[in-house]
Amino acid sequence: MNTPLVNAVLQRRQLPDTIRARLYGPPRDQWREHPHYLISDARALQRNHNSLKRQARQYHGALTHLINQPDARRDSEENRQLRQTLAHHGRTLLKNLHSHHGFEDSSVFPVLRLHHPRLQDAFTLLENDHQALDGLLADIDMAIADVPAFAATPATLEKAHGQAAQLDALLHRHMDDEEDILVPIYLASM
Repeated sequence: MNTPLVNAVLQRRQLPDTIRARLYGPPRDQWREHPHYLISDARALQRNHNSLKRQARQYHGALTHLINQPDARRDSEENRQLRQTLAHHGRTLLKNLHSHHGFEDSSVFPVLRLHHPRLQDAFTLLENDHQALDGLLADIDMAIADVPAFAATPATLEKAHGQAAQLDALLHRHMDDEEDILVPIYLASM
């Protein structure tokens, strides 16, 4: 669950200074006022990121709800239905995350690497984040397979809850950094 790759992302408070110094402008607080924002990939990227973060937050919230249930209620019909819904939404979240960063790794980053050689370290950092994310998603996929056991095995539920909390934190750190790198490029390329 706490792999070195995941920990490296979670311990990062911002992009390293060596990368920040090479970023293009404008700064984050000016993106929405940029004349190209509404018609650029920047807006689409941020909307997609917000949607993925919302899905991860909801997954974590549902697990929090289950953890806070008294032991006697964990196996109620209502919670059985919640676990079934949780498994479905968890699988959808995993599919969406794999699709999103798979597209970036196979299409977006290679093209941007060619056109923005000064940001090689930035793209390497984002790709390393994706490796960390892949490992965490594999763990979450196994946890989703154990959803029926959540009622009988509180430790399984607590482990899944911890993974969901890590996912939420990892997505925020990674996606903020990714936006700091990509959005200015998208705005400048219109």
